[in-house]
Amino acid sequence: MNDDKNEKLLVLLAGQSNMAGRGYAEADDLTEIPGLLMIRPDFKWQPAIEPITKDRKFIGTFQASGEKIYGSDPFETVLPQGDQKVCGVGPGRTFGRLLKEANPDKTVGLIPCAVGGTSVSAWLPGGIDPYDSANHPYDDAVKKAREAQKSGKIVAVLWHQGEADSVKVTENYFEQLRCVIDNFRRDLSLDDDVPFIAGDLASFYEEKVSAHIDIVDNALKTLSAELPYFRLVTTKDLTHRGDNLHFDTPSQHKFGERCFKEYCRFIEKLCF
Repeated sequence: MNDDKNEKLLVLLAGQSNMAGRGYAEADDLTEIPGLLMIRPDFKWQPAIEPITKDRKFIGTFQASGEKIYGSDPFETVLPQGDQKVCGVGPGRTFGRLLKEANPDKTVGLIPCAVGGTSVSAWLPGGIDPYDSANHPYDDAVKKAREAQKSGKIVAVLWHQGEADSVKVTENYFEQLRCVIDNFRRDLSLDDDVPFIAGDLASFYEEKVSAHIDIVDNALKTLSAELPYFRLVTTKDLTHRGDNLHFDTPSQHKFGERCFKEYCRFIEKLCF
């Protein structure tokens, strides 16, 4: 790792909604952590408070009535008052906090790129967001990551995705995911010292998802066995927020912690 203290430690966050985050923010999720930043869609850096991934219009700050609250800056989080809520907690900020604590002389920069509802095909070059044809998840992620790399080094990629492909019963999921990984490593010049850390699919889905999650989980297990830089963490014991689809906030924190522990195992550094 580069010893330049001015170089950010960068973490790329990719996949679909459980990486983007759908948990409801608590006080700690909205408290600035010195030295933990995120890159915005306009390529500016700002403190990483939730939601760090505003991938859909229903992510952000809302009145108790459900009406969304908009600020003057569309990328800044409007801090809630009273019974207002912020939706959008994922695992990335927890990972970033732990990485910062382990490297107090460094700035950590998160690169949030996950897009809810995307199948693995959207994460191939030229892939399109099925809910917004103006979005190109892979191409947009590479652009944002390359901009971030001007001020740092990517040290880990975090990935959670597959619910959409379980529903679609994507038979060549393994081959497509392998292409996603290879493309990221090629297009962002990631060496073998950069782990690709993925979470398996949860155990709480409804039948339309759960019936075919082996398509995803088996692909992840095979990649974990074949690629030394591919690391797999479990989410099977985590809980949902009431919709049988998205991790609740405590589970998102646990997911981030597990990803960081796996990162530490990978780099053989005593972090705990």
